[in-house]
Amino acid sequence: MEIIEFEFKRERKLGEFVQDFINLLKIIIGHLSKVLFRMLALPICGMLLVGYYLSTQLNMHVDYSSGELFNVISSFMVAFLVMTLIGMIAFGLTIEYFIMLRDRRCLDFGEKEIWQAFKTHIGSYFRFLGAAIIVGMLTLIPLSIVLFACMFVPMVGSIGMGIVFAMVGLWFFTAFMLYREGYYELIDTFQGAYTLLKKKFFEYGTASYVVNFLFQTLLYTMTLVPSVVIGLIAYNSVGFNDNFFDTYFGKTLVSMGASLLTLFFIVYNMFSVLSYGIIYESGKELQFGENVFQRIAKIGRRGDDKPI
Repeated sequence: MEIIEFEFKRERKLGEFVQDFINLLKIIIGHLSKVLFRMLALPICGMLLVGYYLSTQLNMHVDYSSGELFNVISSFMVAFLVMTLIGMIAFGLTIEYFIMLRDRRCLDFGEKEIWQAFKTHIGSYFRFLGAAIIVGMLTLIPLSIVLFACMFVPMVGSIGMGIVFAMVGLWFFTAFMLYREGYYELIDTFQGAYTLLKKKFFEYGTASYVVNFLFQTLLYTMTLVPSVVIGLIAYNSVGFNDNFFDTYFGKTLVSMGASLLTLFFIVYNMFSVLSYGIIYESGKELQFGENVFQRIAKIGRRGDDKPI
C-alpha cells in the first residue's frame, strides 16, 4: 500500500492552490476515472434519458394557449428535479471519494467502499439539499444585486461574476462538509462555513475560480471540435429547418449533444469537489488547527522519526 505524498492539511497561498490541485490530479487521475466513472454510469444514463425525453417527447410547436402549456411546464419541472437528484448522487460519490482519499492517504479503495459510505450518509445529503434550496432562495436577491452590478463593469465584471459564483459554490460545499463531518448541526452549518472562510473568502474564491476556469477551458477545448464537426455534418447533410429536430437525425444529434453536456457536467462536478476539497482543508486547518497534535508529537524528533 503506497502512501500518497500529498499534504491536505496546510495553509496555502493563491498560486499554491492551483499547483496542488494539478499535483493531486496527477496522482489520482487514473484511479479516479476508473472508480467513479463505473459508479456514475447509471446516473449518466439517467441524465441522458431525461435529455432525450425533453428533446424528443416535448412538442416545441404546441399551442401554448391550450392546456398543453401546463404539461410542458410540469415536464420541465420534473426533469429538473430528476437531474438535480442525479447531480446530487454524482456530487456525493465524488465527495465520499475525496474523504476516503484524505483519510486513507492511499488508493486501496474502490466502488464498494465509496458506495457504502454514500449510503451511510445519504440522509445527510437529502437534508442538506433541502436546506441548501431554502438558503439559496434567501440569498437570491442580494446575490442578484451583486451580479447585476458586475454586469456593468467591462471585462473585469465577467471575472467578478465568476469569482462570486465560485465563492457561493465553495460556501455551500464547505457548509455541507462541516455538517457531514459533524462540526455543526444543519441549522448552524452555513454560518459555520462563513466563519471558516471569511478570513480569506475572496482569496479562496479566486483560487477556486482560477482552477475551475482552467478546467473549463480544457473541457471546452476537448468538446468544441467534436461539436463543430457534428454540426457541419448535420448542416451539409440535411440542412436546418423548422422540422429538423423532429427527424431521426435531428433527434440523434440532440442526444449526442446531451451526452457531451452530461459528461461535461459530471466531470466538472468531480473536479470541482477536488478543488473545493483542497481549499476546505486549508480553511479548516487555519480555523481549527487540525494537526496541532501531530506537530507536538514531532517536537524533539528528526526526519527519521528518532528522538534527538
